[in-house]
Amino acid sequence: MNAVTYRKLGRTGLKVSNLCLGSDNFGNQYGADESTSHRILAHAIEDGINFIDTADVYAGGRSEEVIGNFLARTGRRKDLVITSKFRMGAPGATPGPNEVGASRKHAMDAIEGTLKRLRTDHVDLYLVHAWDPSTPLEETLRALDDIVRQGKARYVGCSNYPAWVVMKSLWLSDVRNLVRFECLQSVFNIVQPGLAEAMLPMCLEEGVAVTTYSALGSGFLTGKHPREAPLENSKFGARDRARGSPLTKRYWDDLKFDVVDKLKSIAQESGQPIARLSLQWVRETPGVTCPIIGARTEEQYRGLIEAWNGEAPPEVMEKVRKVAAEYAVNRSWTNYPPPPPAA
Repeated sequence: MNAVTYRKLGRTGLKVSNLCLGSDNFGNQYGADESTSHRILAHAIEDGINFIDTADVYAGGRSEEVIGNFLARTGRRKDLVITSKFRMGAPGATPGPNEVGASRKHAMDAIEGTLKRLRTDHVDLYLVHAWDPSTPLEETLRALDDIVRQGKARYVGCSNYPAWVVMKSLWLSDVRNLVRFECLQSVFNIVQPGLAEAMLPMCLEEGVAVTTYSALGSGFLTGKHPREAPLENSKFGARDRARGSPLTKRYWDDLKFDVVDKLKSIAQESGQPIARLSLQWVRETPGVTCPIIGARTEEQYRGLIEAWNGEAPPEVMEKVRKVAAEYAVNRSWTNYPPPPPAA
């Protein structure tokens, strides 16, 4: 079974694979070097994935450069739907006051840097990486409208926005005749299910595509980590500590580990890979266009695509949904949306 198929991106005519390859691991000292990244990209294309996600902040801009070098070397640009994001700051440096946020100035400057690093004249989808409360929504939308009219992006969207801000932006786009957000990107997995509370129903109603990251909780839901401490050679190791341990703080609690233990039991009893259970749970959630996967090695990528290409039977997934529903009731706080970073 090959589960990589194609679907429309929201209400647009753009066709994307129902699995997206993320590149947060490309070009950074804790992830994949350029040659490994290129092999992962080649495998993904061979497997039918045409949707590639990056951002100007990933590895200080190196992720975009790695992808750009791959596109230049292989000539596969026209075969791919390339997404990038801006908002977090100028790559590889401490940002100046106008090198962060979603202002018109930063948006117009950021797209030029992204195109240069990607070695292309346009991106197919350009996202605001996080809500910027300090910049009026209309200012951001007008800048994005100009970027689309200039041919530097085909479509635009947002990432990690609250539902009410997305709804307000759609209204502004309508009444001001501006380009609208056609895609939302956000975290979504069994132990971070907050997206389903308001955002997914709203996006379904409004025809906004939803791409989700961290379907496996950055590896937490694979069940490989002991409760005592994360494995060092993982996203929860030195890389996370260098950032102040945001991933570890997000996932390391007994309630989430109880979920992992239950998923392990279901996987063992059913003979299904534990990664398949979490990926399929996301895939089967109404309103999700596609999850984004990432890999540091070819072996990791192969494991993910094998999990994706299989399918757990309905009776197994019913058990998974029961575990997810119990967690959604018992968790003590809402984890969507994440708070916006400082502008």
